[in-house]
Amino acid sequence: MTDMKSGMSLVGELLRDPIFAKCNYVALSRMLPYIEERSHAVGETLFRANTSADGLFLLVSGVVRLKNPDGTVSPIIMTRFGEECGTDFDSYFFDAVAETPVKLLYVPRRTVHDLITTHADLKTEFELSLMRCLSGRKLKAQGVHATKTEKEKEGNISDLVGWLLTIILPLVVLTTGQYTHLEPGINLFLAIFSATVVMWVFSLVDDYIPGLFAVTAILISGLVPPNIVLVGFTSDSFLMAMSILGLGSVIVTSGLSYRGMLLLLYYLPNSRFWHNFGIAMVGLFLTPLIPSINGRLALVTPFCADMVQNLRFTPQRQAATQLVVSAFAGISLLSAIFISSKSVNFAVFGLLPAQAQDQFQGFKWVVAASVFALVLLLAHVVSTILMFRSREVAQLDKARVAEQLKLLGNMKQREWAATLGIVVFIMGMMTASYHQVPATWVGMAILFSLLMFGSLRKRELTEKVDWPFLLYLSGLTGIVSAFNYLGIDHKLATALPGLGIYMRDSFEIFVLILFGVISVVRLIVPISVTIVTLATLLMPLAEIYGVSPWVVGFIILILGEIWFLPYQCSYYLQLQSANRSDPL
Repeated sequence: MTDMKSGMSLVGELLRDPIFAKCNYVALSRMLPYIEERSHAVGETLFRANTSADGLFLLVSGVVRLKNPDGTVSPIIMTRFGEECGTDFDSYFFDAVAETPVKLLYVPRRTVHDLITTHADLKTEFELSLMRCLSGRKLKAQGVHATKTEKEKEGNISDLVGWLLTIILPLVVLTTGQYTHLEPGINLFLAIFSATVVMWVFSLVDDYIPGLFAVTAILISGLVPPNIVLVGFTSDSFLMAMSILGLGSVIVTSGLSYRGMLLLLYYLPNSRFWHNFGIAMVGLFLTPLIPSINGRLALVTPFCADMVQNLRFTPQRQAATQLVVSAFAGISLLSAIFISSKSVNFAVFGLLPAQAQDQFQGFKWVVAASVFALVLLLAHVVSTILMFRSREVAQLDKARVAEQLKLLGNMKQREWAATLGIVVFIMGMMTASYHQVPATWVGMAILFSLLMFGSLRKRELTEKVDWPFLLYLSGLTGIVSAFNYLGIDHKLATALPGLGIYMRDSFEIFVLILFGVISVVRLIVPISVTIVTLATLLMPLAEIYGVSPWVVGFIILILGEIWFLPYQCSYYLQLQSANRSDPL
């Protein structure tokens, strides 16, 4: 491989090709880090027929002949060959041999397919170009790729056990209800909830389906009024998540996140430590500004995906995984450190006595939690260094990054719209105490503006916004609402053992007991209801026994985020969903 041309000359070669000339500059900029400049001597074979079609070639200079296996020679069409990698064919049809010294550009198959995802009509262009090369020769489909759809789950023992428990456990709950002395309505709710939890635990169906099942069953049974169980579709969390996901779609599709990622790579030192530090800092910066971990994840995930690609990390290997872990930690690790990072934090703050609220309001909360935050960050850094010790090195050419930025040019109208949306949202959050406009209204106003002025397009709204996740969130909110309406939260609180004595005399044992209780409760109860229920019970108890209610509330916030299985953590499910569509 030789260094033939500058980045902009490389772009010029791409634009000379009629197929690539149809692509927008953001798509071409994404391609640049993966394009290789190659030189070949006379008589050298570039690839052989029936071998894996792993890349596309653009001829810069020289002559290359494409030879059929029968010995006949086919002409090169438009100095481009290897179009098989832009189609559904696995293998090349020809031998490609250099008749003179040649210089060319090599585009890997994955990069070509990434381009096709944003320019679907290019696949037809590659097929037509290939057909012209094959003119006069019968086209045989060699190893056509199967369309990549989600595979149906194969029957296995785990699924069988899961479905049996889904049927049997509710029957057991209903049968034993007369011995537990629970009200019939609560007993029926627990039967429905047990089936829902089993479907989540065994991943029998997509994550949003159990929640919809529970909401439908509760509606049909008439356990609670419709406005209670359907509150998830009008809740602040649903509207906030929808508005932030819409804003995130504009940030991604406009190219703003990619521009920001390139600027970060350009100005950060070129090492894995600083790359992980940079992506984590992006999440930490958003933590006090966006009161939703899911919303922060929606903004950071595409940013992280672009970094993995530009650093040329192999997806799902250690270096790429470390970058994803850093991004995930950045948006979630310090969610209890800032009051504004989650709506449930405000609930805990509201349970503090008036004097304690004055003591821990605003930045004072951060100061009180700062030691824990530093310990948590240090533990994260040490653990990731120990866990991800591969020697994979980032292949980043800063000169190429500079050319990518130059290619993007000045910010476009949609990028400015996305930037304005971010600024308005952040300013709206920071000045909420003055204008008294809820963050949800600010987010919906931004979403409406983006739709009204065409910055967020219909296709992007339907395809880029994660509607299955929003259905999952709505179903979960409806279950929690029904849970509280039936008074199960109070019954759960009174069923807990008296922890006041341990809280006063042996706080360490109290924390261990609390950890055990929350670990068990979180298997069946969502994060928010767990935190609010335990905080409502234990924070007043702490004041009675002479323990700081803020300390108890803060510990509940920390332990309440504990999760062992994916269904227990909505933002991890969101990350899984993003990873399935585009492996990181």
